[in-house]
Amino acid sequence: MPSSDQIRAKLGLGPRPKPLFGHNRSHAMNATQKISKPNLQNKWVVINGQRYRVKLTAREMRTLDKKGISLASVE
Repeated sequence: MPSSDQIRAKLGLGPRPKPLFGHNRSHAMNATQKISKPNLQNKWVVINGQRYRVKLTAREMRTLDKKGISLASVE
């Protein structure tokens, strides 16, 4: 069973996205922590007739759909 990094490499995707960090700034310039998490979803991907479960972002699913790689919904 290949690792998720190996499956992502076969699909032509980079490493799994990480959350983005920053600050919310009020009018008084007070800084509070802000985190933007990636939209990860579990999907089944078919590669060479084998099905693999992979966590993909919504953007990555659109990219794979454009490339013509078949995605199946989680069962």
